[in-house]
Amino acid sequence: MKKCLSSLPLKITAVLLSYVMVIVLILSVAAVAVMGYFNFYFTSRESIQQDLLGDMALSEAHHIAVLYDLERDLDYNYSGSNIYYTIESQDGETLVSNYDGEDIVAAEQYYGEDYIYTVYVADEMTKTDKFSVIRQFINIGYTLRYAVFFFAIFSLVFFIVILCYLYCGAGHKFGYSEIRLNYLDLIPTDIYAAFTVFAFVISYLIVCDIYFEGLEALIVFFIVGTLLYFLALGFTMSVATRIKTRSLFKNTLIYKVISFITKLCKKTGEVILYYFKKIPFIWKTVLALALIIFFEFIYLAFNLHYDEGIVIGFIFFNLIIVLAVLYVAVTLHTIKQGGERIASGDLNHKIDTKYMVLDFKDFSENLNRINDGLQLAVNEKMKSERFKTELITNVSHDIKTPLTSIINYVDLLKKQEIENQTANEYIAVLERQSVRLKKLVEDLVEASKASTGNLSVNLAPCNIGVLLSQTIGEFDEKFQKAGIIPVLKMPQNNVIIKADARHLWRVVDNLLGNICKYSQNNTRVYIDVSVLKNKASIVFKNISRYELNISSKELMERFVRGDKSRHTEGSGLGLSIAKSLTELQNGSMNIEVDGDLFKVILEFDTEVK
Repeated sequence: MKKCLSSLPLKITAVLLSYVMVIVLILSVAAVAVMGYFNFYFTSRESIQQDLLGDMALSEAHHIAVLYDLERDLDYNYSGSNIYYTIESQDGETLVSNYDGEDIVAAEQYYGEDYIYTVYVADEMTKTDKFSVIRQFINIGYTLRYAVFFFAIFSLVFFIVILCYLYCGAGHKFGYSEIRLNYLDLIPTDIYAAFTVFAFVISYLIVCDIYFEGLEALIVFFIVGTLLYFLALGFTMSVATRIKTRSLFKNTLIYKVISFITKLCKKTGEVILYYFKKIPFIWKTVLALALIIFFEFIYLAFNLHYDEGIVIGFIFFNLIIVLAVLYVAVTLHTIKQGGERIASGDLNHKIDTKYMVLDFKDFSENLNRINDGLQLAVNEKMKSERFKTELITNVSHDIKTPLTSIINYVDLLKKQEIENQTANEYIAVLERQSVRLKKLVEDLVEASKASTGNLSVNLAPCNIGVLLSQTIGEFDEKFQKAGIIPVLKMPQNNVIIKADARHLWRVVDNLLGNICKYSQNNTRVYIDVSVLKNKASIVFKNISRYELNISSKELMERFVRGDKSRHTEGSGLGLSIAKSLTELQNGSMNIEVDGDLFKVILEFDTEVK
């Protein structure tokens, strides 16, 4: 179907067929109208011939009268026609005649001043003249008088079908899936429509004002009608294309002018509003008061006549209003500035309420009290954070000492030759769990330092490609053990990011460690590096071994693990530490979960070399 809609030869054929159908329709309708006028559907063929040929005979009798008065040779003029004639005097004496009783189909008389002129139309027409031609048209028309209805209906239906095809195919071009505009479709719709209407008006004036007759008139009507048809068809097809592309109204000169004016007004309004916002509140108030007072004085000067006392009272009254409004403006400006300083984090700021009265003073004091409450809440929050950090640090330190002793004594037990196999298994369990506990304590300390920012960060250019390649190489054994195939994709140019290589390695180490623990066996892990607008993006993608019925936000919280049964090793701090370390380096870390697809996205400032 799309090939049919986009076929240029098929469209050209359809356009030509539509033109042919229009001509057939016009001729059919005209034929029906003419035959209806001459009663082809209600009288016999003989009656129609008698009426039409009789009218022609009467006209010819008048012409014979003219020729006879001019003493022209009638036999010479009518030797090649299918009519006979007789000229009689008023008393019935035959003066001239070539009629000898032949069969006739119609006869008419013309009464002149001195003579009676009779014309007979022969029934058997052996010569070619206008009478024989008209009789043939009568015979053909009478035979096809009902067929023309079928021609009219068929041409109309076929024309509508062709138009539907052309309008559906408008804008479709071979080799393109979307609608394409041609050069005519780029003309503004209102300009195109105006040109089309103008062409129709000019054509109408030409046809009406210039006199044509006979064959010349038919040729003029045919040429003008053909040009107007193709012009109208092209315009309607262009409208169909514009409707499909939703550019019918947008691609108008009026719309473009209105859109330009709207954008200009909007831009002007934005500029005015921008600079108006820059004006201090007090000066805005002064400007508004000045305008009000100015218009009041203009009104008084042109419309009212007061004595000096009334004018002085009016000035005094306006002065009081101006002072009151300025006092309110200054007070609101003071409150506004105080609120902005509090909102910006200056919790020690106090709004001066010395010269404030009524509700202004109450509102400012409430703001000051809110400020005190915020300061108290912040102090409590900081105290709580310090307490948690100190607790984690102190507890971790207290755990490290006995834990170190346990690890050392386990190591000594391993060196002893213990024959009891069960005891050796117990020692192995102690070693494994003590190492795990040591790792947990180290992660706790690192997470605490990273979240509170108690780590030194030295941002410097770092080649992310080299770092990723080295880290993946270090994990080669773990990848093979887990049945994971790493796939690293890098741009052709070196990607240099601004980061701390130590902390960045720790981030990548944590992420690759999680991949080894939680990825589905015998799958690929994709690590893609890309650069867009001075931002380097590092994406880690893997398929999770466990069902991820948890949001990405929860996964980055502390002690949360993708393995809810907690059968695997890990503390649930890896992603939290990685996020904190990334943010310390002015980067960002986001997690996306789509079914079992787990994606980590790191972004850093960069420059491509």
